Formats: sequence, C-alpha cells, structure tokens
Amino acid sequence: MLNKKSLMVFVGMLMLTMFLVACGGGNNNTGGNNDGGNAGGGDGDTINLRFAHEEGQGDVQDLYANKFKEIIEEKSGGDITVDVYTAGQLGSNMDVLQSLQTGAIEIAITSPGFSGDVITESQIMAIPFLFSDNLEVNKKVLNESEALYGPLADKYEEKGLTPFKFWLEGFMYWTANKEVTTEDDMKGLKIRTMPTSLIIKSYELMGANPTPTDSGEIYTMLQTKGIDAQENPLFYIVNSNFLEVQDYLMDSKHHIYTTVTAANQDFFEGLSEEHQELIREVVDEVNEWSFEMQDEEQKKAMEKAKEEDVEIVELTAEEREVFKELSLEARELYKKESDAAKEIIETLEKEIEEAEAELGD
Repeated sequence: MLNKKSLMVFVGMLMLTMFLVACGGGNNNTGGNNDGGNAGGGDGDTINLRFAHEEGQGDVQDLYANKFKEIIEEKSGGDITVDVYTAGQLGSNMDVLQSLQTGAIEIAITSPGFSGDVITESQIMAIPFLFSDNLEVNKKVLNESEALYGPLADKYEEKGLTPFKFWLEGFMYWTANKEVTTEDDMKGLKIRTMPTSLIIKSYELMGANPTPTDSGEIYTMLQTKGIDAQENPLFYIVNSNFLEVQDYLMDSKHHIYTTVTAANQDFFEGLSEEHQELIREVVDEVNEWSFEMQDEEQKKAMEKAKEEDVEIVELTAEEREVFKELSLEARELYKKESDAAKEIIETLEKEIEEAEAELGD
C-alpha cells in the first residue's frame, strides 16, 4: 500500500507524463521507427524532438538548445523539428533526467550535479580544482577525452542514455554576504550546492555546510537567509539576480561548469543512420559555437556585475591552493566508487596535464 509521500511522487510523475503526452500529441514522431526516412528528404513524416535543459530563457543552455533547433530544422529540410523546454517547465532537473531515461523526452542537457547519484561516475565533472585554469585546455579535453567518451560514456549508456558531447559553461563563482577567501571564511557557511553526494562532500571537506537545492529555489533561500552563499557560472548568477541579495562575488576559479548533451538511447538507436549522423553533426557544430558564445555571455555578465552594489573579490593563487588541498580527498573518494571511476579520473588527470603542456597552463 502506498504511503502519503509515495502517492504524491506517483501522482506528480503521472501529471508530468500526461503533460508531455499532451505537448507531443499533435506530432507525428517517427523516432522509434528504423525506416524513419532520410535526413533532409524523408518520406513526409516529421521527427519531433522534445529538448529540455536546466536553465532559464536566454541563459547559455537555452541559447545552445535554440541554436541546435535552428540548425537541425534547416539541415533536415523540416524532417526534424524541435520543441525547447526551459527549467521548470517539465518539473525539477531530476524530473527531466528521469523523463530522458524513460523516453518521455528525446534529448536534454543534463549536468553531473544532478545526474551524479544516478550515474555515479559522472561526478568526476563536479570535483573542484580538477580542470585547468585555461579554458582552451578544458575545451580540448572535453572535445577529445578518451576517459569521457570511453568508460564514462559507457556508464551513461548503461542508464539508457546516449551522451553526445560534454561541454563547458565557464568558470564557477561563489557569492555570499561576506568575503570568502580563507578556510575560516568557509567554515560553517551554508552554501547551496547541486544535490550530488561528491559535491556535498567536497564542500564539507572545505569546512562549509552544504545545502543541496534545486536551482529554482536559490533566490528565495538567499533572500530569506535559508542559505548564506551559492556557486554557479557568472552568467547564471547575474541573469538570476542573485547579486540583489548577496554582497560579495568571489572569482574563485574553483571549477568549470560542465554539462552533457544526451538523448534517450532507445529513441536515438531507433532512428535511421542518416538521422543519427545528422544529429551528431549538428551537436558537434553547436558545441564549437557554444565555446565562443558562453565566453561572450560571461563577459557581458561581468560588465553587469560591475554595475551592481556588490564587491568583486578575486582569490589569489595561494588562497585557491588552500581550498584545493582541503578538497583533494574528494578525488580519492571518487576513485573508490568503481574500477571505472579510478580509470576515468587517472586518465582525465593525465589528459589535462598533457593538454596544459601543449597549450600552456
């Protein structure tokens, strides 16, 4: 017999499913059909992709999804159409991940900060101070990594997902109502994090009191003092108006915000080879475009941040090193998740080191 909490979850998922069916009811979606026609000149059927992401209208993920929509609808000659759903339209970020797994939606941008407890090995993308301070190095690694597109991709596929590309949305920043540059400043700080165990553990190691919440709750929790601080890419901090309720913006470079564009595996494998190839081709094109796009969005966000009544603090290399040392145990904890996790992190660390040597750190 269902208890009250289980009944509420069941009803919520039932309502989400009904909403998705209603949204897609008018489409002739041939995604699961192996003879779904050739890209750019099919047999009159239309493949409709429901594309969900974790951010608001005009944010980096929304710009990415709409660029994908623009290009693939043009290149397919209308054979493939895309409906883009912003954060909250299809429930929480975890609801979106579950909908992608079940096939209620076909494609999504999903971040390891939300998928980490479903795909434990994906938590590598959330370990602080792992990636380079050089975004060109990070771009090269995210495009070419054998660790990410080998053993890590295998773990996504085991959960019914086809990962296309890992990509970045710029450096993460801290905001708070006090300056945070030392271990003492971080001690006991109620900082909002994404709900993944390794992120939570990383902040505990740094001395904070991590408080996982969905992104839609951050502003209210900052405003009501339910949390003292939060971390996010700069564009998201500015676009979400967090600086209205925070006094300090810390340029900490403790992490890059990484995410992945993925499809429901059954849906994708049911497409014709031509449509599969076209989708991969467009994702590659949008990924290349997104690197410059997110850089531009970060620059615009910094200009807006400078106009706010907020103090911008850039951590020194020495200050960052203290936090890095405090959080290093997180890497060891990650290695213990599985043999695959150990292989992934050791390979990725080597790839980052080699890319820094090639491009300069």
